[in-house]
Amino acid sequence: MAPIRVLVVDDAAVLRRLVARALTSAGGIDVVGTAGDGEQALEQVERLAPDLVVMDLEMPALDGVGAVRELRRRGWATPVVMVSTPTDDGAEATLRALAAGATDFFPKPSRASSPAEALARVRDGLVPVVRALAGHAVAGGPGRAPASSVHVGRPVVPPLAPAAVRPPVVAPAPSAGPAGVVRPPVVHVAALHPPVVNAPAPARPVAPAAPAPAPLAPSRPSASTGRGVPGEPAVPAPRPGSPARPPAPAAPAPARTAPVGAAASPPAAASPAAVPGRRGAGLPAVVAVGSSTGGPEALARLLQALPADLPVPVVVTQHMPPVFTRQLAVRLDRLGPLAVREAEDGDDLRPGRVLVAPGDRHLVLRRAGADVVVQLSQAAPVNFCRPAVDVMLRSCVDVHGAGVLAVVLTGMGSDGRDGCADVRRAGGAVLVQDAATSVVWGMPGAVASAGLADAVLPLDAVAGAVASACRRGAPALAGGAR
Repeated sequence: MAPIRVLVVDDAAVLRRLVARALTSAGGIDVVGTAGDGEQALEQVERLAPDLVVMDLEMPALDGVGAVRELRRRGWATPVVMVSTPTDDGAEATLRALAAGATDFFPKPSRASSPAEALARVRDGLVPVVRALAGHAVAGGPGRAPASSVHVGRPVVPPLAPAAVRPPVVAPAPSAGPAGVVRPPVVHVAALHPPVVNAPAPARPVAPAAPAPAPLAPSRPSASTGRGVPGEPAVPAPRPGSPARPPAPAAPAPARTAPVGAAASPPAAASPAAVPGRRGAGLPAVVAVGSSTGGPEALARLLQALPADLPVPVVVTQHMPPVFTRQLAVRLDRLGPLAVREAEDGDDLRPGRVLVAPGDRHLVLRRAGADVVVQLSQAAPVNFCRPAVDVMLRSCVDVHGAGVLAVVLTGMGSDGRDGCADVRRAGGAVLVQDAATSVVWGMPGAVASAGLADAVLPLDAVAGAVASACRRGAPALAGGAR
């Protein structure tokens, strides 16, 4: 396989050399050029057509945000990873760069005790991101996006549709990429069971994993971002403060996949009588959203499209370091109709309020009398992540039983898969973003390939499905009438 061709852009020669050395030392990556500012970067991209660009935010002449914006205006879909400073200003600029078309970001290795530590932190945190994103881009074709694309630099996502129920669609077969890219086969549709509000349901086995041509890539920790990244065996995901649980037992279930390219029609919505443990209206009590690579923009599009009168609270775990999650919450609060804030200990859950897990803290729900509140935890990382989606989902199940609607968006690794197994076992519902609109189909793909998704949807259909499920119950996920 040809090496990944990377352009490194930074006005500091020391950092250019550090990043270049970290990338090339990992193997399979060639640094084909360097640039000292945004204008030089534009020239080098035109001349070299690299597979990926690693770019500093703060540069003379033309900064990183301006350079990304100009690359996208010229039609270049090349993934761009921003190298940012972990400060409020740096985090805010990073989010502006992501909104302008950057694909992901990597915090500068500040406070490293030695050059060797700085090199190791860049290599361990940046290399898996480069491999995953460059593999997605190479599989997708040439560096220039179609002239009609409005979201170049990431898989093209159609404009947001009104919040309405649509049947899930069959996603195209994902293209093959390097071993570091987690892109299992698409699970097209599953409409099995609605959630039950605030009441545990009898335990039931989780549907077995659909056959896949290759196993999911495991993960290891990124010292800089806290994300699970492909490479080494992942540890089990225990609930904080309790021993690890064994995997959910598999049991025979109807087939949940359709051949790629074959016509697929959504199955009929589950009837109330056919759903074990179903009681009452079947409306969710909480919507729990997990995301990682590509997540900030996916969250922005999701929350912008949710209605202002959403009748349930929303909790979010996005793999991000401290400071960045605070700025993410500020930006999401400005963009959409819902009130968004970074969660604090003791925050109560209210309809229409969105609470974002802080960087380096697990977000856990617990009961406080008649209320449900947030508890932040620095318990051990799960899936090498803190905050972890699995921790959040399991606490949601502990509090709300079957009244959990889990949503897993774009991201590397498999965080969220085991938590979704708990949601399904309790009788809740699971939505995942499809491969075609994900920056990396790792987390949602892991859930889908394990047979845990009630629906695999393009990003622009997720908000409508969530809103409908929160008003009409889980059968709406399949477009079925109640």
